[in-house]
Amino acid sequence: MRVLLLNPPGPFCRAGSRWPHGRKLKKTGIDYHPFPFQLAYATSRLMADGHEARLIDCIAVGMSLDELDAEARAFQPDIVFMETSAPSWQHDLETMRRIGVRTIAGGAHATATPAEHIEAGFAGVIRGEYDQVISTALSLEAQPWLVTAQHPNAEFAPMIRDLDDIPAPPWDAMVMEKYNDPFCMGRSVTVLTSRGCPLECGFCTIAPFEGKRNYRRRDPKRVCDEIQLLIDKYAPDEIYFDDDTITINRKHILALCEEYSSRKFGIPFSCMGNAVIDRDVIEAMSRAGCRAIKFGVESGDPEVLRQIPKDQKPEDVARTVRDCREFGIQTHANFLVGLPGETRESALRSIDFALRLNTHTLQFAIATPYPGTAFYDNAKRNGWLTKDSWMQFDPSGEAVVSYPGYSADDIAEMYDFAWRRWQWHMMTRRPRTLFHHFGNAFRREGFGGMMRLGRYSAQRLLKVVGSH
Repeated sequence: MRVLLLNPPGPFCRAGSRWPHGRKLKKTGIDYHPFPFQLAYATSRLMADGHEARLIDCIAVGMSLDELDAEARAFQPDIVFMETSAPSWQHDLETMRRIGVRTIAGGAHATATPAEHIEAGFAGVIRGEYDQVISTALSLEAQPWLVTAQHPNAEFAPMIRDLDDIPAPPWDAMVMEKYNDPFCMGRSVTVLTSRGCPLECGFCTIAPFEGKRNYRRRDPKRVCDEIQLLIDKYAPDEIYFDDDTITINRKHILALCEEYSSRKFGIPFSCMGNAVIDRDVIEAMSRAGCRAIKFGVESGDPEVLRQIPKDQKPEDVARTVRDCREFGIQTHANFLVGLPGETRESALRSIDFALRLNTHTLQFAIATPYPGTAFYDNAKRNGWLTKDSWMQFDPSGEAVVSYPGYSADDIAEMYDFAWRRWQWHMMTRRPRTLFHHFGNAFRREGFGGMMRLGRYSAQRLLKVVGSH
């Protein structure tokens, strides 16, 4: 069959992101495009099974709906597959209806809301990891994990246990130069060494998407074989391991570091890990060539961490950052504003803690209760939601929860305050971070990228200075 796989158009960050969110239509700030691993692996699976498959990442290539429509008419697919999300829902429906071909949906959002997808006109929904069962779904015949109008109830698709058996992503058919993480140095290529996360943070979509007991690892030797292929093909400045949490298993990360070091690739790596890492593991990562680690802290308030729940203490996070700094590893911390248990006072304390951590880079986001998560279920049960339905969630990322004594407006105010504090801190205390971002803009996009980032930075500077 001829299959068209889509990360649909629109001002969104969707496929490949753990945090789907809206983006401004006009390029501003740092241009971020996560590698859409599930879509990529699904494409390679279809090709291996003898189908003619084409993946179009409309977000990465900047393709409009009109342009996609023309591409689809030229390709004439028998069936379309796409990922959807809550913020992009209306745009996703418009894409599905415009293409006018039977469409199957997949991903975390579709897994959580299959009935709404079928009611809206999708022909089917694959619940759970879709990349290795997609060929079987094309006929839309009854499967235990496939939701259709005739079969509204479904289980999760069986998870692939041997990750090294999966055909490699179709790199040659993808816009590899577009995929990046702002934390990476220059041009990077993204690799997975594991899937899933054994933790079950209530705000996270990983466990609801992949099911419980979902953590699986790849053979470090096979991972490094893949890295060598990517280095030979694309000559990146850095390798980025975008695992859900690469440091959760001591044995795995230590074996990976040993193998990476033995290969003598000559280029550093960065990764997504835990906020609490053993000191000897950090030392081993540094020896192997780890330049930077990203992690989710979420909050600096112990009560909020208890309610999420996230089993870590702020003092242990601070120790991890200190150890990383000692061994020459840069750090990036993610914080959420508006989590259950937060108040204005605890939000201010959390922001202060974030700045005291003194990570190389820092990020704040408004906590959004996406369907399928415990956060969403609790928000509905307790009457915290400010919208009647997730379909009304604002693509711009506004706060959609309101707690007694801590309203959605309060959350938005704390979020804006956090960003202004960080921007001021970066400009007055961490100029190296600015050099990092401008250097990356130049490596990826030349002087045009630096000018774009410069315009955005000037606008932010005027806003931040005006607030002090």
